[in-house]
Amino acid sequence: MNPEGPVERGEPSGHAPASSIVLTATSWIAQGAGFIRSRACRIGGALLLVCAGLAVLAVLGTAFNWCRVDVVLSGSMAPTMRPGDVILALSEPDSQVSAGQVLAFHPPAQPDIVVVHRVIQVVRHGNKVEIRTQGDDNNAPDAWTAVLLGNSAWRVSWVLPSAGYLVIWATYAWVRLVALTILVLLVVWEVLARVWRAEPR
Repeated sequence: MNPEGPVERGEPSGHAPASSIVLTATSWIAQGAGFIRSRACRIGGALLLVCAGLAVLAVLGTAFNWCRVDVVLSGSMAPTMRPGDVILALSEPDSQVSAGQVLAFHPPAQPDIVVVHRVIQVVRHGNKVEIRTQGDDNNAPDAWTAVLLGNSAWRVSWVLPSAGYLVIWATYAWVRLVALTILVLLVVWEVLARVWRAEPR
């Protein structure tokens, strides 16, 4: 016989219901997902602006023939320039070319290749200007003597460190695979977050 009457059975006093704990954890996960998406959007937006600016600069500079933008692909100019750096080269008269300058030029018989090396010697034959060059990190001068075409040269005036890594990395298949995997995971995360946020029926 129980003089105190029937005992109600329910959740123990002082403990939150299990459903409340699940909802709280879900809320934290959703907030974390939102924070990551926000930061990713900001970083992606900044990178997009930089890439778009470089692209516009390259197009306008090429169109008006007053500058060009190139990505350093080798370490021959280290530590002055390293792979992944972006260079801005300005057009200047070939009469002003002198030893010590860093020029962007085409090696002989290789019009599709751009080399960025330091001038160590300038040889003038009338209107023709020949240059001997060498990379800062190379032990010997380049094997060729390059001839400057036209009446101008591309002198490197500005270096943006590491800005071209996106271009270099994009050439590797494993980087594209990783980027695709991350994109898929973000999409799945977004779908799950929407499901978690949906009110139960």
